[in-house]
Amino acid sequence: MPEPGFYWASMFVSYALYTLYILITFFIFVQGLQVDVNYYLVGLLPTLILLTPYFFRMARRTWLTLFIAPKPQHKAEIPTQG
Repeated sequence: MPEPGFYWASMFVSYALYTLYILITFFIFVQGLQVDVNYYLVGLLPTLILLTPYFFRMARRTWLTLFIAPKPQHKAEIPTQG
């Protein structure tokens, strides 16, 4: 299990992702499409609840890739079954 600091820092990345999502959808719907702010907020809350697992996973993955570079496997290194 990664150290507790990993999850603590991932929480801040998750906060940044939520903020980015809210700002982008606000400018698209309220500023661009002229949707009423009350309708926007009513639609925003269920999407934030439904996307919570996705944002948590993306935050952990983003924080992890900042410090551990992925190592691509070559075809010869991929284990075969059989």
